[in-house]
Amino acid sequence: MENGNLTEVCANLEGMGSALPEAFCRMVAMRLELLGYTTWDAQGLWNLAFSVKKAEQEVLDYCHINEMPKSLYPMLCDRSCGQFLYGMKQSGRLEVEGIDLSGILTSLSEGDVKVEFDKGASDEARLDALLGALMGSGKEQLACYRKLRF
Repeated sequence: MENGNLTEVCANLEGMGSALPEAFCRMVAMRLELLGYTTWDAQGLWNLAFSVKKAEQEVLDYCHINEMPKSLYPMLCDRSCGQFLYGMKQSGRLEVEGIDLSGILTSLSEGDVKVEFDKGASDEARLDALLGALMGSGKEQLACYRKLRF
């Protein structure tokens, strides 16, 4: 993502009330590029900021905290990417051909370590699995940050 686009995402995010730094915006943009998403226009840039703010607010509300701990940035990055790609898919603006779906897991077992990749699944099914994994990323990690609300 170009610096001008990154600045626009950060400005949009700040306008939405987020205090996440530019480095976090860069992390999300790089993660999306690693996943194969590289097409940026004004709507996509705004949607990215919206997705980041939505994921951030969900975590803050779930944990009953006011500020995002830096240690949760990687988890928030994956959730933001999942929210963004899901929104683009729902609006019909996501081109599945550009997204790398070759390594999507269908099953993972810990006892006797069993990992399965479904090579026969459609791209749509693999994309849905990827989006589910990204949007649900780190749920068990959030328990460490959760506070009681009085």
